[in-house]
Amino acid sequence: MILGIGTDLLDVARMARELAKEGAGLRDTVFTPAEISYCEGKRHPARHFAARFAAKEAFYKALGGAGGAWREIEVENASTGPPRLVLHGSAREAADRRGVHAVLLSLSHTDGLAMASVVLQG
Repeated sequence: MILGIGTDLLDVARMARELAKEGAGLRDTVFTPAEISYCEGKRHPARHFAARFAAKEAFYKALGGAGGAWREIEVENASTGPPRLVLHGSAREAADRRGVHAVLLSLSHTDGLAMASVVLQG
């Protein structure tokens, strides 16, 4: 059974501007060390950061609101297969309370836009 669906679209240039700001800022507040390492290893990091930010927003929308801290929602990339959303701490607890058994994730990006869709199954 589908418990929730969320989609988010983000301007890559906006993410690039946020990442360029000095100090801890968005990067260290929103993304896990593994996400940062993955994105910064890419030719166009802002595209990958934007897609991951969109995934976190899409998860919040699918859950219907509060669902944990930003870094408790993590996009993990396996060596093969699609990326997946991994939930930690209070994000995992919020999903468990809603009866979520599976989280489906789709990411896409172009030069200018990044998007994510999340489907919560129970």
